Amino acid sequence: MRLSATLILLTLLAMPTAHAKLDLDISDLNIPVGYASGRSTVNHQKRLKIMRKLRGQYPIIEDPELNRWIRNLGNKIARYSSVRNKVHFLIARNSEVNAFATEGGVIVIHSGLILHTSSESELAAVIAHEIAHVSQLHITRLKATSKRQLMGTGAAVLAGILAGSKNAEVGGAIITTAMATQQHNILSFSREMESEADRVGIRLLSQAGFRASGMPDFMEKLDRMNDNPHAQLTKYLQSHPLSIERLSDTRSRANRLSRHGRESVDYLYAREKIRGLDRQNRVVVGKKSPALIKYAQAQKHMARAQYRAVLQVLGTRAHRLPEMLTIAKALNGSRQFEQTIALLKPHTRTYIGEPALLVPLSRALMGLGRMDEAWRYLSKYVPTEQTSLEFFEVKQEVARMSGHIGDAYIAVAERNIRIGQLERAKRQLEQAAKLPSVSLYELGKINALLSRL
Repeated sequence: MRLSATLILLTLLAMPTAHAKLDLDISDLNIPVGYASGRSTVNHQKRLKIMRKLRGQYPIIEDPELNRWIRNLGNKIARYSSVRNKVHFLIARNSEVNAFATEGGVIVIHSGLILHTSSESELAAVIAHEIAHVSQLHITRLKATSKRQLMGTGAAVLAGILAGSKNAEVGGAIITTAMATQQHNILSFSREMESEADRVGIRLLSQAGFRASGMPDFMEKLDRMNDNPHAQLTKYLQSHPLSIERLSDTRSRANRLSRHGRESVDYLYAREKIRGLDRQNRVVVGKKSPALIKYAQAQKHMARAQYRAVLQVLGTRAHRLPEMLTIAKALNGSRQFEQTIALLKPHTRTYIGEPALLVPLSRALMGLGRMDEAWRYLSKYVPTEQTSLEFFEVKQEVARMSGHIGDAYIAVAERNIRIGQLERAKRQLEQAAKLPSVSLYELGKINALLSRL
């Protein structure tokens, strides 16, 4: 056979690359000396760029309540790591059992994975594992190793091409061996990282107050899914097969750590809300309390915009935030704005500046024409990179209808910034700066945003 250099290059480029998907391994902070300086700082701009790209191109769930929940859960674990305050968390609307971390410190959890967990500790185990990938610089190290391996493979391929010009059989054998060796070395390095992420992650899990057994419990669940001939293989299991040694080591470590942990009811409500958003997913895990059964029924009605049915199930009063927000949305949907305000307004001090509450409250005030009051609530909130897109949509509408035209442009621009549409945001801000009605205060905010683009 004759092998061309172009064909070899295309073959190399087509080779699969390892990347950190839902991993559940860890060790004792085994970071090589050459990477020590980079451990304490995660590139902020890279993180923002990746997060904005994910939001613009991936089916991210933009629900203020769920954003608040996953952020609080993730930060509870991350605070015990070296990358506390330097990771962001997103939920993707995807039925696959999967999760992954990016080099910039953005962690994406698929809705399908959340629905397959039986406890908050199982979900926390996955998040802790992904945080460990970030804190251990696994993706950076893997990229560096892959690059070195590829350089070595390139030299072997060149030798194969030269040998092939004299003996095609010998040349082909050299090339095949070089490529197989490169893939094996990268895979081995990835397995080391998985084990390291398990060890670090289970320690974070325990320190954050969760049951350490959540990690081996979920790993064993994945293993059972793999053994089921009727189950669809998860993306994680396809690229990261579990081993007996890994399961055994994680179970052994869990037995040496705390077997107790507090399970937040917020997890149960969030899981039911996600199930309501994903109508195709029929996964049902564990027993439910009567209150949770009602909430789950309400979410099914909410997904079909059956607002009266929601109110029949839940009533118009609630003490838990998830139930309260569902009732508020149903009241707004049935145009009972006064009742929404009566329900939410007493809690604005408890949940100061919380978009999950500000969004339905502002919609109710808008419905009654109380634009200035709605604007007072929204204008006090300082957005972050993890603020849901729905907040900016409501803020833009309220600003426009209350006469704050400059702020309306700013809200639209901020939304576009968060989905990576920077040029569009720049044009909107430049247009806003030319408006005769824009105030000096608004102009200052516009110029500050433009300086960062």
